[in-house]
Amino acid sequence: MEKLRVGVFLFFLLILAVLTFSLSKSWRLYDGGYEVTVETPESKEKDTSPEPTDSLDLEDGNGKIYWKQYFIYPHGLVTESGGFGPDGILSHARNLYSISLKDGKIQKLFPRDVYIWDYFASEFAKKSVANTIDDPKEDVLQIEKKLLIFAVTEDSNLDGVLNYKDHKYVYLFDPETNKLDSVLPVGFHFRKLLFNSAKNHLTLILGKNPEPQQNNQRKKQPEPSVKLHVYDYDVVSSKGILSGTLESLSSQDTM
Repeated sequence: MEKLRVGVFLFFLLILAVLTFSLSKSWRLYDGGYEVTVETPESKEKDTSPEPTDSLDLEDGNGKIYWKQYFIYPHGLVTESGGFGPDGILSHARNLYSISLKDGKIQKLFPRDVYIWDYFASEFAKKSVANTIDDPKEDVLQIEKKLLIFAVTEDSNLDGVLNYKDHKYVYLFDPETNKLDSVLPVGFHFRKLLFNSAKNHLTLILGKNPEPQQNNQRKKQPEPSVKLHVYDYDVVSSKGILSGTLESLSSQDTM
C-alpha cells in the first residue's frame, strides 16, 4: 500500500513538472513577443547562433500580398492588440521575406534575425476615437508603396536578448527595388508615430539614446531621462529635419 501511494505521488509530481515547463515556454514566447538571442563575440567564434524554433512555412496563412505584386512573409509571426497600423494589431516577427510576383525573386530584409515590433503598408487612413463625446477623426499616412517597419536590431539594455525593452528603430522597405532604408538619425530611437503630415513625409517622435551608464552591481542606477524630439523625414529626398527639445526652450525662458 505504501508503494502504491508513493507511485501515485510521483506520477502527479511528473505531471506538475511537465505543465510548469510548458507554461514557462508559453509565457516567454508571448510576453511582449519574440525574443531573439544576441550574438556575442564568443558565440561568433563558436558559431552557436540560435536556430529558429519555428519553420518557414508559406502555408501557415501569415503571408500577405501587398500592392497586388509582392508577397510579404513574416517569419515567426506573433500578434497582439495595439499598434499604429491600419488594423490596430501589433505584428511581431523574427524577420521578413519579400517575394516578387513579377519575377519570383526572394529578398530577406534583415541579414540576421531581429525583433520586429511591427510592420505595415505606409499608406492608409483609419478612424480613431479620443473619447466617447467627440466624433471619430481620421488619421492619415501617405507614403506610396513602402513597407514601414519598426524593429529592434541591437541589445540596448544589454540583457542578452532583443525584445520590446530595447530601442526600436524605423525602416522603409521598397519592394520594387528590394532596398531597405534606415530612417532615423544616429543616436536616436523611435517613440511614437504622428499622422496627417505631408504626402511622402514620415513624422515621428524620437528619443535621444542615453549615454552608457557604469554598471554598478551593488547599487541600481536610476533610469536616465529621455529627451524627446520631433523628426520629419522626406521619403523622396531621404532627408530629415530634427527639432530641438521642449526642455531646451523652457530653460531659455528661465534665463
